[in-house]
Amino acid sequence: MQILWINIIMDGPPAQSLGVEPIDSGIVNSPPRSPKKQVVDLYMLTRVCISAAVIITGTLWVYSKEMVDGQVTARDTTMTFTCFIFFDMFNALSCRSLTKSVLQINLFGNTTFLFAISASILSLFGLIYVPFLQTIFQTEALAFDDIFMLVCLSSSVLFADECFKLFLRFFIDDKKLIVKSEEEGINLIP
Repeated sequence: MQILWINIIMDGPPAQSLGVEPIDSGIVNSPPRSPKKQVVDLYMLTRVCISAAVIITGTLWVYSKEMVDGQVTARDTTMTFTCFIFFDMFNALSCRSLTKSVLQINLFGNTTFLFAISASILSLFGLIYVPFLQTIFQTEALAFDDIFMLVCLSSSVLFADECFKLFLRFFIDDKKLIVKSEEEGINLIP
């Protein structure tokens, strides 16, 4: 049930809300994207691989840390489930802009995204803390310390993506970065 919940409820609305992200003002000044350009270029593939590596590593670390007794318990799966969902929420936040830092965009500019993230987090807390939902989804209540640790750990995907964007800004001309990423893609191989 937890995997089904992640696939349908937790991942869908935040991802779909990114489709109504306000248009970057700089995009109007750039020429149209070449029809020959690949949809998934090396820049995007690198970002996806970095995010995936951080999410997989963090989630598996939480699972292995919780499995000290060798028995799968409701706590083990709740910690892993919650960790993965928080990773998903922070990853969605980092995907709001291809080239700009989260600190450079209007955090409140996409109310659909804010609603989707809020609804996802509230539904997660419902699954963790509402007794009849705990039975259905085989979860258990987590302490504040657990939630705090999971939020700190899962924010690492946002931090990793911000570092990647910063790295590109330092090593690739910012104007070229914006134009290439939006129209042709970034060629990370000289």
